[in-house]
Amino acid sequence: MSDHTRHPNGAGGVRVALSAHSLAGRSLAGLTLVGFSLVGCASHSPLASAKVSQAERAVDEAQQSGAAQSAPLELRAAQDKLTAAQTAMAKGKNDTAIRAAEQAAIDGEYARAVAANQRANAVADEMGQYVKVLRQELDRLPK
Repeated sequence: MSDHTRHPNGAGGVRVALSAHSLAGRSLAGLTLVGFSLVGCASHSPLASAKVSQAERAVDEAQQSGAAQSAPLELRAAQDKLTAAQTAMAKGKNDTAIRAAEQAAIDGEYARAVAANQRANAVADEMGQYVKVLRQELDRLPK
């Protein structure tokens, strides 16, 4: 049976009527396309993108703070989790991407904090040495 049935109309023309089977098939195809479009739009959710961007900033800040030298393990963990978040987002696994990005951001912030702490400790040690030298100088002064 053909998809189209021709019926003469009263004005001498031809009216085309689609069969119910043809309409159902076309409706299903249209709904499938709409479904794929919605999935495509949802594959990069704004929340996942925002979380990954936040994690990227945290990892960049950790690198700029010197974490590569003073907190390499912590920085590597942040970078690995950021890569996992980016991969998950590319595959449309938004929940996984969000979780990995949140962990990467926390690890990046931690790496930055470890680097800052080591810098602060180095400054404190240096100041301690200055104080020691000053005390020795004071002890040499006549009383």
